[in-house]
Amino acid sequence: MSTWEEYLANQQNIDGVQFTWNMWPHSRIDAQRLVVPLATFFSPLKERPADQPQPPPLHYDPVLCQKAQCKAVLNPLCQVDFRTKTWACPFCNQRNPFPPHYAMIAENNLPPELVPSFTTIEYTLSKASTMPPIFLFVVDTCVSAEELKALKESMQTALSLLPVDALVGLITFGRMVEVHELGVQGISRSYVFKATTEKQLLGQQHEAVLLLLQGEPHRLRRYSMNTVQRGSGVRGGFKYDNRSTTLTKPVPNLGTYQR
Repeated sequence: MSTWEEYLANQQNIDGVQFTWNMWPHSRIDAQRLVVPLATFFSPLKERPADQPQPPPLHYDPVLCQKAQCKAVLNPLCQVDFRTKTWACPFCNQRNPFPPHYAMIAENNLPPELVPSFTTIEYTLSKASTMPPIFLFVVDTCVSAEELKALKESMQTALSLLPVDALVGLITFGRMVEVHELGVQGISRSYVFKATTEKQLLGQQHEAVLLLLQGEPHRLRRYSMNTVQRGSGVRGGFKYDNRSTTLTKPVPNLGTYQR
């Protein structure tokens, strides 16, 4: 019998998924005590190993939880009542009826999305999306020169594989957090935020950041420097007219913020 560590490594190899924590907190208090926030690293384009069973492509839309605040997708971890043709969402415990085309579902006649070994499957949606795919690259620049070189090569490979209509964003973080404005010719432009964790962004501070990212920095004049500078990750981005734009070729990861 494999150990817990071997099981996690096997799942990562099959599904390309890894969590910061392998057990979810049982309460809000436990969640607040986490040193590292609960997060998931997922590789959506990862191919399953050749020695693993290959799920068939599904040419229909996924079945979603009916609760408006949930919308989780039907998966092998859901509890299914084959007699009443309903399933329970593992996230919100909402009981949902199966669509009519699942009428023949049974313990010995499972759809691919309920097969225990198919923890990752692909759907071909019947309705084409009107929004182009969005890819946001979040890059840690506090690495060695060799790692940074390998990272650049990996990003170049990934960019070459993206659809031609894809929207691409870039965020880098080292001593500072930079939200880069792509498509600017002649210069490199980014919005810089001080990477502090004094407290969460609240109220006006949160609105100020949203205005900056939406390209409306002129509306930030109504906020005083004393109001904004206490916000986590904000103070470095407000200098002179409450806006700061850094013009830089290399991505900085050392030193303090300067205008």
